[in-house]
Amino acid sequence: MTKIELVIFDCDGVLVDSEPIAVRATVALGAELGWPLTAAEVVDRFVGRSTTSIGEQVAERLGPAAVVPWRERFEELHRIAVDAELAEVDGLSEALAGLRLPSCVASSGSHEKMRHTLGRTGLYDYFAGRIFSASEVRHGKPAPDLFLHAAERMGVPPQACVVVEDSKYGVRAARAAGMRVLGYAGGVTPAEWLVAEGAEVFTDMRELPALLAALGGEADGPSGTVGYAAEADRLLEQYEELDFEQVHGRLLHLLPPAPARVLDLGAGTGRDAAGLAARGYRVTAVEPVAELREPGRRLHAAAAIDWTDAALPELPGLAGEYDLVLATAVWMHLAPAERARAFARVLELLAPGATLLLTLRHGPVPPGRRMFEVPDQELLDQAAAAGLRPAHRGERADLHGRTGVRWSELGFVRD
Repeated sequence: MTKIELVIFDCDGVLVDSEPIAVRATVALGAELGWPLTAAEVVDRFVGRSTTSIGEQVAERLGPAAVVPWRERFEELHRIAVDAELAEVDGLSEALAGLRLPSCVASSGSHEKMRHTLGRTGLYDYFAGRIFSASEVRHGKPAPDLFLHAAERMGVPPQACVVVEDSKYGVRAARAAGMRVLGYAGGVTPAEWLVAEGAEVFTDMRELPALLAALGGEADGPSGTVGYAAEADRLLEQYEELDFEQVHGRLLHLLPPAPARVLDLGAGTGRDAAGLAARGYRVTAVEPVAELREPGRRLHAAAAIDWTDAALPELPGLAGEYDLVLATAVWMHLAPAERARAFARVLELLAPGATLLLTLRHGPVPPGRRMFEVPDQELLDQAAAAGLRPAHRGERADLHGRTGVRWSELGFVRD
């Protein structure tokens, strides 16, 4: 069985609990415009279909002139209800926290609609740069075009994708794309409909990580490392073309006096660890990806670096206290629940008077990677709650010139 490399989520009914809202709005709309519909009929006819497909049905039943009024009135009714009551699907936060694979969204809805619904539930930033709409392809669900488009954009072959869907049309589309399908039956679509279309059905979103693991979805490494091993040679060259001072020049005044104990989390090929060792620090470099760690160990063999295979959020095997903890381009690989655990773990390793330095990447997510948008304020709030004093906050452009990428720099001191 092909190993899973990507999870593709439908939006409505899978990420946000919007399908009951849409069904009620459609029933009300049908009554207004002369097409009596039951909730079951709406689910059967419309749930999972693209706006274009729904418009074709409206035109056939009420005439072409009714298509625009139908769409505009639906959007009005839907937006009012979404603003009043929309929530994420029950158990989704736990599911995402346990996800160890790259993911994206592929929905029949428009980008405007998803900005609204995902934004209302705090999920838009989570999936930013990895959201695809049926408006981007010629044929919506049940055609396979949208899922094939999402897989192509994410750089993953169809057979290595698993789709999480809640509609029979979405299941058909995923199957037609040659992808495996998990059918979420915790919403409005009867489980038997999803089974009939060939989906493996589940009703509790919290079960998703275990289901993916059973399908062959264990990642090659710990959370956040997916995609790095395959690109290790290119990344080695990219990392080492800049030195420690070029990358962290604006943070140098926050370094403790040497010698001091330094923990470099997500050390990659050891560029920063070597730069710190050259300044007289005793450095522990933590890197879970062997394809980066071992070349780094050889490249910087002359430096006094203690290399360790461990990963956030648990950092197993690490003990003691450090005078400086450096987390460069690491935090954005952690889901929200993982970030909370990781921050608590880092606090355990900070000595009195120690400094914590972090850099956060913002912008497009490279295909095949697992990244999240991490707002600066989240860390500022966590640090304040832990009694850490803010010592630095800044932004810089991407030193490699990648389009749309920028970086935040945050520094804290434990007084």
